[in-house]
Amino acid sequence: MTKAFKSYLRDAIENVKAKWIEQLIQLGRLKMEDGRQLYELTISELEHEYRCMKEKKVFF
Repeated sequence: MTKAFKSYLRDAIENVKAKWIEQLIQLGRLKMEDGRQLYELTISELEHEYRCMKEKKVFF
């Protein structure tokens, strides 16, 4: 993999994480119950938390 491609992938990942974080903040989640900040989570963890928060919002 070239250096430019790695940089492109890193930027793409950070953009996806930023979008998930923005969505979670809009739902009221500022950090995790275990104390971790949202920026510390993986994309998978962010997506999972978003889906859980969305499901909870539907029921309230």
